[in-house]
Amino acid sequence: MRFSRIRVLVTAVCVVLSTTAAAAGFAMSEGGPGAATVVARFESAAPLITGNQVKLDGVVVGEVLEMHARDGYADVLMQLDPQAQPLHRDARFTIRPVSLLGERYVDLERGSPSAPQLDPMQPIPVSQTGSNVGLDQILNVLDKPTGEGLAFLVTTLGEGLRGNGKNADAAIRALAPALRDTQRFTEVLKGQNGLLNNLVERVKPVTKAVAADDGKALDRLVGAADRLLAATSAQQRALDSTLAKLPDALRSARTTLARLAGTAEQTTPTLRAMRPVTDKLSTISGELMRFSDALDPALATAEPVLRRAEKLLDAAAPVSADLRAAGPGLKKSLSAARPIVERLTANRDQVFNFIRYWALATNGRDGLSHYLRVNAIVNPDTLTGALPGGAPKPASDGGDTATPPLPGLPDVSGLLPTPDDGNSADADTRNPTGLTEEQESGLMNFLVGGSGTEG
Repeated sequence: MRFSRIRVLVTAVCVVLSTTAAAAGFAMSEGGPGAATVVARFESAAPLITGNQVKLDGVVVGEVLEMHARDGYADVLMQLDPQAQPLHRDARFTIRPVSLLGERYVDLERGSPSAPQLDPMQPIPVSQTGSNVGLDQILNVLDKPTGEGLAFLVTTLGEGLRGNGKNADAAIRALAPALRDTQRFTEVLKGQNGLLNNLVERVKPVTKAVAADDGKALDRLVGAADRLLAATSAQQRALDSTLAKLPDALRSARTTLARLAGTAEQTTPTLRAMRPVTDKLSTISGELMRFSDALDPALATAEPVLRRAEKLLDAAAPVSADLRAAGPGLKKSLSAARPIVERLTANRDQVFNFIRYWALATNGRDGLSHYLRVNAIVNPDTLTGALPGGAPKPASDGGDTATPPLPGLPDVSGLLPTPDDGNSADADTRNPTGLTEEQESGLMNFLVGGSGTEG
C-alpha cells in the first residue's frame, strides 16, 4: 500500500513537472525575444494540426499555433523564431509530408532579398501558399474499379512488351527527339506560364460576353460570321479577278523597284558630291545668319526708299501710258530708221571725217566773217598755164604738148611770160612780178588758204 502511495506521488510529481515544462516552453516560443507571428492563407490545411513544425532549409524555425476557416480558406497562424527573419513579400509557405505516416510540416521560403519586407499585419495570399499531394490522397483516388483498371492496363502493357524489347527500345530511341522537343516545349510553356495565365484571364471576359443571354450573343456572332462568309462567297469572282491581277501588279512593282534602284544608284554620286556642301552647312548657315544680321539695318532703313520709289512709280505711270500709246508708231519709225542707222554705222568713219573736215573748213574767221577754207593741190604750171600769155610746157616725159587752159577762160596768153626754161638769154625780163617761183607759190597758198604746194 505504501508502495502504491509512493508510485502515485511520483507519478503526480512527474505530471506536474511535465506540465510546467510544457507551459514554460510554450511561453518561450510565444513570447521569446525576436519571435514573430505570421498568418498564411491556404486553400486547404486539412493535413496540418496545431503544433506542426515550420522549417527553413530543413531547420525548425517555428510551429503552427492556430488554424481558422475564413471566407472559404484556411488561415494558419504560425510563430517564427528570429533566425527565420526577415521575410519578404514574395515569401512562400508549402505544406509537405514528413514521412509516409501522414505527418506534415510547413516549408518556409523567405522570398527575394530585393523584394520589400513582409508586413506582419497582412496575411500571405493563397497564390503564395500550396500543399504537396500525399500518398493517402493518391490511394484514395485509386478506388477498387480504378485499381482494377490500372492492374489490367499494367498486365496488358506487360503482355504487349513480352518479346518486343528491341522494338520497344527502337521506338523509345525514335521518340527521343520528339520527347526532347516536347520537354523544351513544356519548358517554354513553363516560362510563359504568366503570359498564358494573363491570356486566360483576358479571354474570360470574352467568353462570358459570348455566353451571355443564354448564348444569344454567340448566336449573333455566328450569324455575323455567316453573313461575312456569304458576302465573301458572293464576291468570289471579284476576289479571283483581283488575285489573278496580283502577279502583274507584283511584276510592275518589281520593275518599278528596279528602276528606283537604278535611280538610287545614279543619285548616289550626286549625294556623294553634295556631301562636302552638307558638311559645310553649319558654316553656310552661320554666314547666312551674319548676313541677315548685317541686312537688318538696311531693311530697317529701306522703308523711306521704298516709299520714294512708290511715288516715282506713281509719277512714271502716265509716262508709261503715253509710251504705250505711242509704241506702235515709234516701232514703225524705228523700223524705218534701222537701215539708215545700219548704213551710218557701216560708214561711220567717213561720216566722222566729213563732219571733222567741214568743221575745219568753216572754223576760220577774218575781220568780216567766217571764210571757207579749201585744201587744193596745185602746182605753178597749172596756175601759170591758165593765165593769159602762158606758154606750153614740155611734158615730163619729154613731149611738147602744152597744158590746156582752164575751162571757160578765154585764150589771153601773152599776159604773163612762160617761166624761164634756162635756154633763154634774157630770163629776168620774162617774169613781170619780179618774184621767184617759191615766193609766187607761197603767195598763191596764202591767197587760197592752202597749207602748202605739192609738186
